[in-house]
Amino acid sequence: MIHKIDALAKKNLEKMRAIRRELHQYPELGFQEFKTAQLIKKELDVLGIPYQSEIAKTGIVALIKGNKPGKTVLLRADMDALPINEETESEYKSLIPGVMHACGHDGHVAGLLGAAMILNELKDNISGNIKLVFQPAEEGPGGAKPMIDEGILENPKVDAAYACHLWPNYPAGKILFKDGNLMAHPTGFDIEINGVGGHGSTPEKTVDPVIIGCQAVINFQNIVSRNISAMQPAVLSCCSIKAGEAGNVIPDKLTIKGTIRTFDENLTTDILNKMDNILKGLCGAYGASYNFIIERMYPTLKNDSNLFNFTKSSLANVVGEENVILMSEPLMGSEDFSYISNEVPSNFFFIGTKENQEDIETLLHHPRLKWDDKNLEISSKALAQVAYDYLETFK
Repeated sequence: MIHKIDALAKKNLEKMRAIRRELHQYPELGFQEFKTAQLIKKELDVLGIPYQSEIAKTGIVALIKGNKPGKTVLLRADMDALPINEETESEYKSLIPGVMHACGHDGHVAGLLGAAMILNELKDNISGNIKLVFQPAEEGPGGAKPMIDEGILENPKVDAAYACHLWPNYPAGKILFKDGNLMAHPTGFDIEINGVGGHGSTPEKTVDPVIIGCQAVINFQNIVSRNISAMQPAVLSCCSIKAGEAGNVIPDKLTIKGTIRTFDENLTTDILNKMDNILKGLCGAYGASYNFIIERMYPTLKNDSNLFNFTKSSLANVVGEENVILMSEPLMGSEDFSYISNEVPSNFFFIGTKENQEDIETLLHHPRLKWDDKNLEISSKALAQVAYDYLETFK
């Protein structure tokens, strides 16, 4: 069956390429993927695969039923684009100003549709079911949880789940993943420090939020370096600081926006408490007030250890054992597939797309992100192979 899946992936490459390029030209932001959903439904109709739509607004769940009873495996692709103005000169460049598929989700959708083409042709040999989930809003606020809340893991009940991400940081032809923690739990914060503004020549008559904000940022960095064990990975980044406009006016307020990344939600809580204590102390000392808004986002994405060796062997059938790379460290990025992996045994893996090791324009979320459509052959084949192998192995 390995050779059959490989042949079908090659056969379907041109179709996947056309789908990816159409999606790339018409990118849509989270929960606005209406045109994307229409294209997906059109392709599923051609294949004769039944589906439910308008789940979590724009999400779609399709079901391929095998010829014999068995377990149910879920395959997921995210659909949304980013609010980035594309700067490439490709022939299929985004036609929507300020919106771009800069994270490869156009490829994820095309790859999952390619896997659907393969598995649908093999369904007479399949024991069990494959759920195809096309999910909105992975980039935020997250579409996986509302889709779960609307029942995508039931009827039939999902036994295992898989997803992949095209990854331009890694060489093309390689598949990378690891056991256990894979991607971090992210938390966003938005701080507003309120002081008393005034003329820059009479600072003694003001409560200067700039002085307080600068000290807060410096003290926040000491939390990770001096209060957290070096054995516990943690990132605290203040990414935006804004206050005032004029060079001779002390402003009334200052805002700080940033992110925290850990693999332990209790550790994140500890960091947030320490940040709050710093703000409370500084604002109390200077006579200011503050608002501290926190957005706890996706859980840690963890690969299920019981599936790990099976998945590694299955992926080796796709690219060869020498091209399945086990990562030594997890990533501080985040993924809302973690909501699914918290509910059912799941594995998530990365498919490298980088052709030129010196190319600095192959980073995710970059306005000049480029990757070759030929990588859809591997992504479609990998998703189809792990689904087929899972249903055959765990009957």
